[in-house]
This record gives sequence, C-alpha cells and structure tokens, in this order.
Amino acid sequence: MNILVIGNGFDLAHGLPTKYTDFLEWIKKYKEFYSYATRKRSAKYCETEDSILRYFNNLFYCSEMDYICDEIYNLVKDNVWIDYFLNTFLSNKENWIDFESEICHVIQSLDSDIHGLSGGSSMDDDVEYLSNMFLNERYSEYIHVVQPTNYNERITYKKIRDQLYKDLNRLIRAFEIYLAEYVEKIQICKISPDIESLKIDHIISFNYTTIFPKLYKLTKKIGETDTESFDYIHGKADINNTIDTNNMVLGIDEYLGKKRRNKNIEFIAFKKYYQRIYKGTGCKYKDWIDEIREDRKEIERREGKEISTQIPFKQCIGKHHLLYIFGHSLDVTDKDILKDLILNDNVKTTIFYHDKETLGQQIANLVKVIGQDELIRRTGGSTRTIGFKLQQPMQSIKE
Repeated sequence: MNILVIGNGFDLAHGLPTKYTDFLEWIKKYKEFYSYATRKRSAKYCETEDSILRYFNNLFYCSEMDYICDEIYNLVKDNVWIDYFLNTFLSNKENWIDFESEICHVIQSLDSDIHGLSGGSSMDDDVEYLSNMFLNERYSEYIHVVQPTNYNERITYKKIRDQLYKDLNRLIRAFEIYLAEYVEKIQICKISPDIESLKIDHIISFNYTTIFPKLYKLTKKIGETDTESFDYIHGKADINNTIDTNNMVLGIDEYLGKKRRNKNIEFIAFKKYYQRIYKGTGCKYKDWIDEIREDRKEIERREGKEISTQIPFKQCIGKHHLLYIFGHSLDVTDKDILKDLILNDNVKTTIFYHDKETLGQQIANLVKVIGQDELIRRTGGSTRTIGFKLQQPMQSIKE
C-alpha cells in the first residue's frame, strides 16, 4: 500500500491562494465591492483591474449565479469571527494553525470567564465582564447595564457561546464558497514531478479542495473507485452544500486537562474531534492502518514469534508499505493520525520539504508527534524508517 498525505502546502505549491489571509482578503474585497453595488443591481460596478473585484462584479450581474453573492452577504454580515479576524493584526502569521489558535484563544477566554479559579458562573448567568477585549467591546452595551429593566438588555454566556458557534458555521460556509466557487476555478499551470513519479493508491487529504484527481492519477485495483481511495479527514468543499450539509471541519484542539475535558463540555462543538464525528468526515485511514498492522501480524505468525520493535525495516516488511507526506507541517494538531501512520515498523515514510527552514520546523514538530526517542531511532541506522527529501521545483503542465 502506498499512501500520500497532503496538507495545505500541496495547494500552495500548485499556486492556489489557500492561506487564511487569502480568504480574509477575498472577504475584504467582497465588502468593498458590495459597498458600491446595490442589492437592486441598479448600476454596474466600475471597471477594475483587481481580479477579485472583477470576479464579484461578474458574479453579481450573472442571473444564474447572483444568488451566491447574496449568500455570501448573509454569511459575512455582522459575523463575529470575520469581524474579529479583519480587525486583529496577526503579524507574520498566515497559516491555518494560527487561525485556529486565535479561535482557541477566544474560546478559552470565555471558558475562563465562566468557570474562573473558584468555580465561577454558569452558562445561564448574566455576563458582567469579558476578558477578551474584542468580545468585551462588541457586547459592551449588554454587559455594562447596571440595573436592567428588561431581560433582553442583558446577555448570558450561553447567548454569546451560541452566537460564536453560529457565526463559526457561517464563516466555514463562506470559506467553502471561496474554495469551491473561486479557488478551484483557478487554472493550475504547474505540477509536482515528485508526486507525478510516485505510484500512489491511497490519499489522505487534510485539505478541503479536491484538485489532486484533476492533476494526478492513482494506481487502482480493478473495480476500485476514487471514493474508496480518498480520505478527506477534514471534509471537502462543495458549492452545492448549505450550512447544514457542509462537512468541513474547522475548529480547535482539546485544551482542557484530563479531569475537566469529560466534565466541562460547554464548548465541545468548537473542537475538531467533535466536528469530525458530528459531520461524519473521513476515517477510512483507520481501515488502511488495520491492513498495515495485519500484514505485520502475518509475518509474526509465519515466523512463529513476535517481531522485535528494533528489527530493521528491510527484514520486517513482508508486504511493505510506503508513506509519503507532502505539504504538511506535521503539526501536533494532527498528532493522532500521523502517529498511527508513521509508527509502524513495516511502513517507510518519506517527508518532502520545501526548504531548509521548513525541514527544521518539520523535524521539531515530529518530536511532538512521535517523541524524541522514536525520531532518533527511525531516522538513522538499521532501524531507519523515516527519510526527508527536498521537493523538486514545480514544472509547467505540458499541453
């Protein structure tokens, strides 16, 4: 079995604007466009050389597609998260990990406001103060009322939590439209010679885009389909979805200690593991791992003894399996999946890196994923199962 794991670096290598800053810039351009074009379509937007503004202009005045412009409007209007990110300066931070970290920062602050050091408040209590300055300012007219005459003049933690969750889903749907309707329509002019030379039969994608099958071919068994060979861990973008049918996972990792995580579940809907279960995203990779481990057990049965964990890869493989990782930072947020794949002695892992700086970060992240001892054992000597390879320059697609 040959498995390829791809992350956002895969899309970026193919020239696609899939950084979260690209998405926010698209939203900013949309707001700029909508301030000129009225909802009555009474006047055509002025000519512009800006590709994003021109895109919205064409979309807005296309009778068959103008509903998308209206949907975007309803998704971004007064959206807490979009307003937060458009008003928060993240210096030198442009990865989705940073985006998710900011969401986590906001959620943790609200969690802390509720529970505090001494047990704190409950979700139904009125909010008196929010430690996050953006939220505190946004809800200031509701939390600074001394003697309210109407309950609606005050706001509870639950109302804020529910609004944050609603707006997160609105943001995710807006991002889905951006990817499916805008990004995936960009013409790709280059491919990776590294990937093109590989014989891959299984794909694990941490991306929401579906460009891989448009550019590369899989090695398939007779009767096997792409659906069986692809595992979209975080869901995938589809313009035909709605907020309710969208299956894209965009959330945070567990931040609570073992004692609290199973008890305090007020913010569970923001967490990735919950979203994966709730939205029914990919988990086919578990079956593939089971197959890999079953192959190892078969060797043990054939040899009549348990194979040592220190055995060289070349003596352990039996049916050997190859794992390739391209465009993934190996961040600890995906630890469980990466660890299950890499820590098999009958799996040889090749990790592609873009440059020396990327290599250094990937090595550091890998320590968090599999631990220092495993990294040392698996990157040298007779027990080596992990190797790093510099990406070749992208090549123009031949007509």
